[in-house]
Amino acid sequence: MESSGRLLACWTLLALLAGAGADPARYDHFRLYRVLIETQAQVTMLQQLEKQSDSYAFMGHARQPNQNLTIMVAPHKIAEITELLQRYELQGSILLYNMQELIDREMETIKPKTMRPEEFSWEFYHHLDTINVWLRWQVSRHPELELLELQDASYENQSLVGVRLARNPANSGVFLECGIHAREWISPASCTFVLNELLTSNLPEVRELADSFNWIIFPVVNPDGYRYTFEGDRLWRKNTQPYGLCRGVDLNRNFDSDWNGPGASDDPCRYDFAGGSAVSEPETRALVKFLEEHVAKWHIRTYFSIHSFSQLVMFPYGYKVDRVPNYDDLVTIGRKGVEAIESTHGVRYVSGAMIETIYPSSGDSVDWVYSALGVPVAYTFELRGPPDSTNMFVLPAVEIIPTAEELLAAFLEVLALIVIVSLLVIGDAAADGAARYDNYRLYRVELETDAHVQLFQQLETKSDSCTFYGHARQPGQQLTIMVSASKVADFEDLLTLHAVSGRVLERNVQQLIDREAATVAPVDADPKQMDWDHYYQLETIYAWMDMLAERYPDFVSTLEIGKSYEGRPIKGVKLSRRPGENKAIVVEGGIHAREWISPATATFLLHELITSEEPAVRELGTLYDWFVFPVVNPDGYRFTFTGDRLWRKNRKPYGLCRGVDLNRNFDSNWGGVGSSDDPCSYDFSGSGAFSEPESVAIADFVRQNVGPARIRSYIALHSYSQLLMFPYGHTPDRVQNYDHLKSITEKAIAALTAVYGTPFQGGSKYETIYPSSGGSIDWAYRPGGVPVSLTFELRGPADSTDMFILPAEQIRPVGQETLAAFIAIVQEAASLGYYDS
Repeated sequence: MESSGRLLACWTLLALLAGAGADPARYDHFRLYRVLIETQAQVTMLQQLEKQSDSYAFMGHARQPNQNLTIMVAPHKIAEITELLQRYELQGSILLYNMQELIDREMETIKPKTMRPEEFSWEFYHHLDTINVWLRWQVSRHPELELLELQDASYENQSLVGVRLARNPANSGVFLECGIHAREWISPASCTFVLNELLTSNLPEVRELADSFNWIIFPVVNPDGYRYTFEGDRLWRKNTQPYGLCRGVDLNRNFDSDWNGPGASDDPCRYDFAGGSAVSEPETRALVKFLEEHVAKWHIRTYFSIHSFSQLVMFPYGYKVDRVPNYDDLVTIGRKGVEAIESTHGVRYVSGAMIETIYPSSGDSVDWVYSALGVPVAYTFELRGPPDSTNMFVLPAVEIIPTAEELLAAFLEVLALIVIVSLLVIGDAAADGAARYDNYRLYRVELETDAHVQLFQQLETKSDSCTFYGHARQPGQQLTIMVSASKVADFEDLLTLHAVSGRVLERNVQQLIDREAATVAPVDADPKQMDWDHYYQLETIYAWMDMLAERYPDFVSTLEIGKSYEGRPIKGVKLSRRPGENKAIVVEGGIHAREWISPATATFLLHELITSEEPAVRELGTLYDWFVFPVVNPDGYRFTFTGDRLWRKNRKPYGLCRGVDLNRNFDSNWGGVGSSDDPCSYDFSGSGAFSEPESVAIADFVRQNVGPARIRSYIALHSYSQLLMFPYGHTPDRVQNYDHLKSITEKAIAALTAVYGTPFQGGSKYETIYPSSGGSIDWAYRPGGVPVSLTFELRGPADSTDMFILPAEQIRPVGQETLAAFIAIVQEAASLGYYDS
């Protein structure tokens, strides 16, 4: 809830500058007025009054007629406010005659700092140090509780102390942000109550809440301000960083979400001062950094910001009237939360978007986590009392437990409903469901002139409604482009206007996806029943790999080479029938998430190498060691099942967008031709070479084993375009063993085509498909030191109507023809001496 402008800033300035020894601010005979604004003239008068006088503390801004507004008035201004109310015919009432009496009464319910943590209770308010000691004590008692301490995270170098309750790492996460406004003591009190209930309650529904979700709770994210409300000014709102003559930034106006827009101030003496810039404050910086690192990793899909007062449950946006994409869902969820609150103690709340419900505000945490981090369920709770409360932020301690019980009841109802409407799918599915491509069209266009090339370069840069599969580079090039349904007419007009030849490959991409969905095995499919007539999810593939190691312990083992950004293991299988004797071959699958045929083919090959009795295959599986990694991008692959079937990159957030193209992130001409520095581009190369944990894991594995394990071949599986390629991708310069690699690819393509007649082309990446930098096989070749490094682009052809959505009925034939190519690759490489030493 908004309040206290220049008045509080001015009257606490001397105390803040004087330090801890200063007498606290007092509010003897300060009155609280509630006025009804009925005319524009009244709005204008109150706006002027707020600007020019620091003796009036406005709880919100005068914005429009038909608005109620609470104002705290210094005693020396009582005569003036009385006269103004009469002159402007403002209807008003006095809610409270002496603010200090409220504060004095409340001070009797504060426990001393010296209390023991086991005496912590919710009939009292507690100091910051007491809360932090209690958190550490709880961590010592509950092994499933992890202490989170963001050190030096405030202007006064205090830590932000929180906890994580995680009984199942796979659970969706709920983030509870409390105490961002210092004076709202009921916020930390309620959040510690909720934590205690999650840890100790015997109620089945609360125990289920603790077991079904992982909770990240920070009771006080504004430690300097909260401490100052006990020692200097009970009504202090901001942090305590000095800005000129005044101190403090409203931390809930300092996030990078329309920073310093409506409902925020650039005046350091105002209660809603937005700071020197977005995320200028150490507290917000610490929170932003923590959330950016953990939202995806810990599957945080719900964010609650706890405030007081006004009895509201609100969701984004605060700074604009535009409705969020999942507005209807958030309305439904909020309404259920309000009903749960009222059923607890009869207290009535109101729910809605922030800008509709309370007032415009910019730079707040909830808008930021929703917009920037993609957290689909984000709410601000304004706890007791009502908008015309006489207690304001000085809620009697006797109300702590009932207020917190209401909050917990809301959480129970809200989170149960969220599960029902499937908003918390691990993998960052969009808040209103997975991405859809209804009536999106797939075009194949021919670039005949330089003007055509420039035209499509501009289009790719300016429009994210057109998805390019490759970049416009030169005349004579054909290009596949997916166009959103709303832009089809514009796109076809563009083709006509500029005389570009083009044809429609597919009129409804969603139909391809829906058709394929029928061939996807459930997430809990039995790995013993895994076949190559269906596509399988990550969990089943990993379980199948573990099963192989159990079934064939003498020559099959699993290995974990690292963790993904979201904390998933990057798993592989080692096949070694002659330990210490063989040269080794690495197979990389699933580096591009949407290319499902890649993991399917990798598992098919592995299965044949282990079980086939065919002599050529048996020889391949005996005379060589194999390291097979079916899914080196597990986060992205998982997300293609839960959020966006056509997702390509990993899932690490970069600003407003997510994901790095892992096959542009290796240290081989990193950031060069054929890659992008735009985080929103499909071929974004990352913030630096090996900035991503997935590429680091693969590279480290190769570095550590190229000598000891004698790795001589590295083969990456991709789709689509029916190509077999070798380095380099970033330069037309030929590798030292170009002729050998050319011979190997020719023999492999001949063997592959002999199986089903599928035509492939071969050559270096640069001359065969398009220029690209930072690729895995370029790095594996040099500096990795693996002499036979190849990339398959599997079925279909370059003008495929299926793209990456290859029907499951083609998995087996793709696997069989690829296996024939593998046999030819190894045989030809062996004949050229690559496996001799």
